[in-house]
Amino acid sequence: MQILTLTQLRETDERTQRFTPLGLGLDRILDPESAAAYHQESVAESDLATVVARGTHSAFERLREIHAYGVLCYEIYTLVNDHALLVIEQALRDRFIDFHDGSCVFVHAGGREETVQIGEYADVHRAANRFSPKRRYRLRVGQGPATVEFNGMLDGLRSWARAADLLRGQRNRRIEKLLAKLRNSVAHPSSTHLLSPVDCARTLSDLAEFINQLWGVPTPGGRLYPAPAERDVLFIGWNATGRIIIGSADHLTADHMRFDDIEQCAIVRAFLSPGTPLVDRDLHYFDSRYENTRLPAEYLWGPGSPAEAAAWLAATPPVRDFVDLLDQVFAIRHDGDRVYRPMKPGIVALLDPADQAGHWYIVQADVAQDAFAHVQQLLTAAAGCSQHGECPACPVETIDQGTVEKLVERGRLAPTSSMLPPAFHLCDDISPWRLAPVSSNQELGPPGRGYRRRSDGS
Repeated sequence: MQILTLTQLRETDERTQRFTPLGLGLDRILDPESAAAYHQESVAESDLATVVARGTHSAFERLREIHAYGVLCYEIYTLVNDHALLVIEQALRDRFIDFHDGSCVFVHAGGREETVQIGEYADVHRAANRFSPKRRYRLRVGQGPATVEFNGMLDGLRSWARAADLLRGQRNRRIEKLLAKLRNSVAHPSSTHLLSPVDCARTLSDLAEFINQLWGVPTPGGRLYPAPAERDVLFIGWNATGRIIIGSADHLTADHMRFDDIEQCAIVRAFLSPGTPLVDRDLHYFDSRYENTRLPAEYLWGPGSPAEAAAWLAATPPVRDFVDLLDQVFAIRHDGDRVYRPMKPGIVALLDPADQAGHWYIVQADVAQDAFAHVQQLLTAAAGCSQHGECPACPVETIDQGTVEKLVERGRLAPTSSMLPPAFHLCDDISPWRLAPVSSNQELGPPGRGYRRRSDGS
């Protein structure tokens, strides 16, 4: 080991200085003060909620404090990153203790129940060994009837957190499993590695989101567990030539705005926030009844002329709303040799009986395309896809399936408004990936990239 002087220990590591707000600097570096400020600011916003358990809170803050010294020693970023993965299990343990409030119940397959008093997680671990899945015991999730296999280890804690609805998002299921694998590789290493400040800051940010979500606090603008986001009130305008214009609905009522090149338009609630992840680039695919957009969009009015839209906005000014971007519920119809695009369950309940025929799947997914792809693979007997519950191959969960009548009886399809939106969409008849519709329904195949109103005038 090389013994360094105090002066040498205080020297800024040039490798850290090369990570700048504009990216990796191959021909320039930050000065020491700027490097120290920038790399601390990169994790400054990853705060934990006040309701988080003290032990987890302290462990996380310790990591952020040590992270600041990466400006002097580049290897610190790898150490902090790896230890952050170990804090995942600590957070789950602390949340388990908080959630069960002094006791937990193990249920035997024969119906016998065993109540265990718990003060610290060591008590839980001993109980999990005693009442293990091998002995046909399952853990009751809180005070409800639901149970889950539980071994007291990281995988068991993660499964428990999901069963208790403490974690959200279908795509996050895979990320959580990956984080568990990374944690295990850190706890049982077989090789060495070196990570960057960017890797470390991202891990701390994801860890903060994970911990906050465990305690029921989603992250505004978060990458993994975002809080409900605010939708804008927008207009989508088009003409016979295929020109599309999308903008704030306020523009339609502005005296200085002219819309001579728009023949028809519709008013929707959707996302259009330039410079942020909340820009739905699929709004050009908008359909009044089908879920063609990447982010949740809601039909409000139309189609009609810009003047009619302005009059409606003046008489009935809509307001922005907040929607959850995760765990959306979609209804997908399979009838004969056709699979139709996802719809909201509330829309299905209002359809004409002829458009309700066939077999329907109620699928929970973060985006409509995930749900659609899952049903496609189910019907083509893709390996690994599950007909029920969480799919091991797709980031979705199949909640129910059956005819409309059966799904209505089970409360899966309930109207959310009193009127079915008029059928219209912006489509393209030149794309080879989209089958031409034969009715008001859309058939299997992604939308195209040119746009116009449907030829039937709807």
